[in-house]
Amino acid sequence: MPQPATFVRPLSDPNRLGLNYRLEASRFGYKGAIWDVHTHVRDLPGAAVYFDAADSYHVTRTWSMTNLENVAPLRERYGKRIEFIAVPNYGKRLDPHTFTRDWLQLIEAFRNAGSRICKFWAAPRGRDLHDALRLDSPHRVEQIKLAYDLGMMFMTHVSDPDTWFATHYSDAHKYGLKPEHYEPLERLLDQFGDRPWIAAHMGGHPEDLTHLQQLLDRHPNLYLDTSATKWMVRELSKHADAFADFCGRNPGRILFGTDIVADSDNVDYDLYASRFWALRTLIEGDYDGPSPIVDPDLPLVDPDAPPHATAWLHGAHMPPTTLQMVYHDAAKRLLEHWQMDDGM
Repeated sequence: MPQPATFVRPLSDPNRLGLNYRLEASRFGYKGAIWDVHTHVRDLPGAAVYFDAADSYHVTRTWSMTNLENVAPLRERYGKRIEFIAVPNYGKRLDPHTFTRDWLQLIEAFRNAGSRICKFWAAPRGRDLHDALRLDSPHRVEQIKLAYDLGMMFMTHVSDPDTWFATHYSDAHKYGLKPEHYEPLERLLDQFGDRPWIAAHMGGHPEDLTHLQQLLDRHPNLYLDTSATKWMVRELSKHADAFADFCGRNPGRILFGTDIVADSDNVDYDLYASRFWALRTLIEGDYDGPSPIVDPDLPLVDPDAPPHATAWLHGAHMPPTTLQMVYHDAAKRLLEHWQMDDGM
């Protein structure tokens, strides 16, 4: 893939290089279908622009964390192009029942609406909201058992960037150390070992591919996705060749995802397209230059970073067989396997 062409366009946080993202989409070598397994498509206005950007970048199928009340209108409009992941109603996060009793009811309601994936968010900052958000809290284990009994597979967010543990989570007594967050994950991977688990954001540890390899080796039911674009670009670019080897060494275990949030408060083609462009450039390109996306994590660890600092982006230039697996086949096989087992 050649270096990106730069055009005179208004600069914004998702486009500090002034790229014409619609034109840039045509420059990628991979022309096959792509599945985005990690998004937050929240309503119809956001969805219209999201799918416009998705069309530009050959994204043909999307898995979305969407509030239950918006599932029916989105499914009516986009049909099988969108798969829904069950999530609590975070808009009611201050209600004491949101992550306990109400979440149990929602899991059943999502399953009745056709969802086959249930997301258990367990980021360290969840401890500021409710103790039930710990991955192995009694409430969580009850919810996981319910989703299991309903035939669902699992997605989880188990950790956050190393930069956050050095800054936001510096109170280790409150938030714990990063390795500690993987202990409950491994216990649950064993306890529910016949059920697929997708650990979002490269398992929360793109900084350490050796650790991720150990997790994959110990748990054949574990999968990873590439979502959280700024984080992935910042960290995986530092060892792009190792990232390419890692994906090639683990065929079918790494799934493409962006973490795009698309809603009526956030309607911006460049915002959505920037995530597709940056991740595709990271995965398949040979570009070596600044990311177009402002990265607020950079000033956390470098007070001298400029206000609109962007990370360095170094493409992993993965071979076609690896691209096909990461972009499409891994997710398709996983979903079709679970569809067959589920009888849907």
